[in-house]
Amino acid sequence: MTTPSRHDLRRGLGVLTLAGTIFVFVSSGPFGLEAMVRDAGPGAAVLMLVVGLVFWGLSHALVATELSSAVPEEGGFFRWVELAFGKFWGFQTAWWYWIKMLADTSIYPMLFCEYLKYWVADIGPWQERALRILVIWLFVGINLRGIRTGGGLAVGFTLFILAPFVLFVLLGAPRLTADAVTPLVAAGKGTLEGLGLALMYGMWCYNTLDSVSIVAGEVKDPTRAYGRAYALAIPCLFLAYLLPVLVATSIDPAYAAWDDHHFSTLGYRLGGGWLGAWIALAGLASNLSLFHGALMVNTRVPLVLAQERRFPRPFASVGARFGAPWVSLVFDGAVYTVIALTIGSFTDIVVWNQWLNLGIYTLIYLSFLRLRRKRPDLPRRFRVPGGWIGAIAICVGPFLICWAGVPIGGRRLAWAGILGLLSGPLVYAALRAFPGRPAGPPRGAPGTTP
Repeated sequence: MTTPSRHDLRRGLGVLTLAGTIFVFVSSGPFGLEAMVRDAGPGAAVLMLVVGLVFWGLSHALVATELSSAVPEEGGFFRWVELAFGKFWGFQTAWWYWIKMLADTSIYPMLFCEYLKYWVADIGPWQERALRILVIWLFVGINLRGIRTGGGLAVGFTLFILAPFVLFVLLGAPRLTADAVTPLVAAGKGTLEGLGLALMYGMWCYNTLDSVSIVAGEVKDPTRAYGRAYALAIPCLFLAYLLPVLVATSIDPAYAAWDDHHFSTLGYRLGGGWLGAWIALAGLASNLSLFHGALMVNTRVPLVLAQERRFPRPFASVGARFGAPWVSLVFDGAVYTVIALTIGSFTDIVVWNQWLNLGIYTLIYLSFLRLRRKRPDLPRRFRVPGGWIGAIAICVGPFLICWAGVPIGGRRLAWAGILGLLSGPLVYAALRAFPGRPAGPPRGAPGTTP
């Protein structure tokens, strides 16, 4: 039925399906930004959506385009770290990313149930838990059919989610006002606290733009496809965040009373029942697509590590018929089920994730710079322009956000973030000590250092 061979993964993603995968994995619409506006303030939310794109998201996309063309292999960014700094740091990056996404992905079935309450307000707690489990295992089943099916579904999700917000923005544009970005921070919060929380959300909005590099081994002509897919996806991402927020704060400046499905309420107010219902349906689809996209990508991390004998061997299993990593999919589904049934704090997960991103993106950007010097021979079809000045310049924003923004904005959960970062070396040591297990990947395996 299965085999651990690396060559069973199939190249099923083209430019359009890769762009759709980027959209559904990174954003899937502005849903969730109601909490950003309510908890941080309208001005802070808009400011950090722009800051997040310019100093965080675009840097991710540029680095991912250059290094995906240079190292077009399954595993993506942790391959780059491994090539630059060796297998220990490559494993840390992969581990931190995996546990971050296990937590992050589990919230989308919860948010699905929140938008369902637009129609069914009195869903009981056990009914809600049953719906979460149904969503999880439905999409595990879809992903078991391979990445071609998943990529096509991502394009459909993108179109369905964007369409009602195009109408929402067009209908609301005449009501736009400069007061939409006031006050800067939410009532009762200090300026630093409000901006720090908004920055955590701004990072969250763009912090997985590089993550689709993980599936480079399943992309058709990845040395060309990534740049073109980012050129399609990033404008859609940014406008799908910014314009609905500006329209929403213009229509309803009472941001402190917004609930977690407020876009659908405002759609009803602006266009009537049909628009409110469509946005609520898009909210359901958005959370399904985010879960779907994360499941497509995150399950490839243990697959690649296991195929190189650095993770339990069953995770290397790939289905013979559809080329899907079925053990990884089933395992992740089980973990998501447990988390979705026991944890409910959306904001805490967002903040905790940024502590793990501190470690992940510090290593990714250091690897980008080191590979420019250490491996100029890599076949980069795209290079970040500007030579060394350009390369260093795009790293400045991410380093400042990681080492200044995260400690300030996420200080309440610093202890949990540090524990998450420390778990990587502990797991690495435990796996190396496992009886009968090889110490590392076979000599000459892709992404390893000589």
